[in-house]
Amino acid sequence: MLPTTFPALTTIIPMAILLFRFANWLALLLLLGACVQPYEPTILRSTKPLLVVDGFINGSGITAIRLTRSLKLEEQTGFPPETGALLRIEAASGQQYKLRETMAGTYESAALVLPAGQRYRLHITTRARREYASDFTLLKSTPPLDAFRAQVEPSGVQLYLSTHDDTGSSQYYRWQYEETWEFTSAHDSRWRYLGNKQMVRRKENIYRCWRTESAANIKTFSTLRLQQDAVRDYRLLFVPATAIRLRYRYSIIVHQYALAREEFDYWEAVKKNTDNLGTLFDPLPSQIQGNVHALADESEPVLGFVGAATVREQRLFINRAQLPFEWQFVDDIYRTCVDVDTFPSARYKPSDWTYDEMFGDSVARMPVARIGPGETYTGQTQACVDCRLHGSNVSPSFW
Repeated sequence: MLPTTFPALTTIIPMAILLFRFANWLALLLLLGACVQPYEPTILRSTKPLLVVDGFINGSGITAIRLTRSLKLEEQTGFPPETGALLRIEAASGQQYKLRETMAGTYESAALVLPAGQRYRLHITTRARREYASDFTLLKSTPPLDAFRAQVEPSGVQLYLSTHDDTGSSQYYRWQYEETWEFTSAHDSRWRYLGNKQMVRRKENIYRCWRTESAANIKTFSTLRLQQDAVRDYRLLFVPATAIRLRYRYSIIVHQYALAREEFDYWEAVKKNTDNLGTLFDPLPSQIQGNVHALADESEPVLGFVGAATVREQRLFINRAQLPFEWQFVDDIYRTCVDVDTFPSARYKPSDWTYDEMFGDSVARMPVARIGPGETYTGQTQACVDCRLHGSNVSPSFW
């Protein structure tokens, strides 16, 4: 009979089996990890930066094209703009429309109305006199949006859109959107410190601002396998109930494009390479073939696809009064901002060092109390009072 101080064999044996299995499982993981080697495609090992073309030929407005150069994977800086280039839109029938550089690497045309059903391409001549051109592509006429609506759900706001084409000639769609929302800084600064213990009233608004962000993900859809060329209640975006974007007023504008089959395939490949990576079951990265080519050297890779289409767009607004009263919004930007100690400027004469420490960033909150002939101020960092660090204090024209 075994001593009562030892565990029963019925307990020891299963534990030993579990430990043995765990050791085997751990050894297998280590073995698999040892087999993983970093893969860098040949195109990415090239020391020469590649030309990146971002934009499309807009048949119903301003065509905006952004030219940049690619970076190596290990580089963390922003993409360098390709400046000083000459760009033009060329029609297969012979017409040409010039683009001008409005900011570094960004080129824009005048507002154009181009006939649908004709073929167009983009021609680029860089500052180094190298020529590039996209393939001629048929300009597609994009159908209008049937509906763009917001539905309030228990956990947030779901945005839906619908569209259709009675002619059945669209079939391939892509959407882009920009979000704009109103926000305030953590504290309202009504005073500005000039130095030498002098405070003056602020003239500019740095408390209430607006922020605009463009969608980073790719939204595409095809009706090819449907009985009708119609998109019904496509889920464009979900905004959580805690999103600070909904605190005051929120707006979103969606741009709709009808795509050629080749352009749709291009964006689908981009989406797979950017949205669906990170697990063992995701597709492997692939080299994406665009439609822009170097005219002097067909073997030179160029990144980007220049399509041609008219654009349809629609904007909607969501006000705080339209949302459940109990929703609580989480402000990630200003969550660390707290009040600091106050001090009276009249009865207590702090040193210049103390004043600079409290107000040296040229911001101060409004006076919160009066003590005798003087005032009491509260100091805050610029990051907690100046909303311009995260947006613009100029109201958008559509607001």
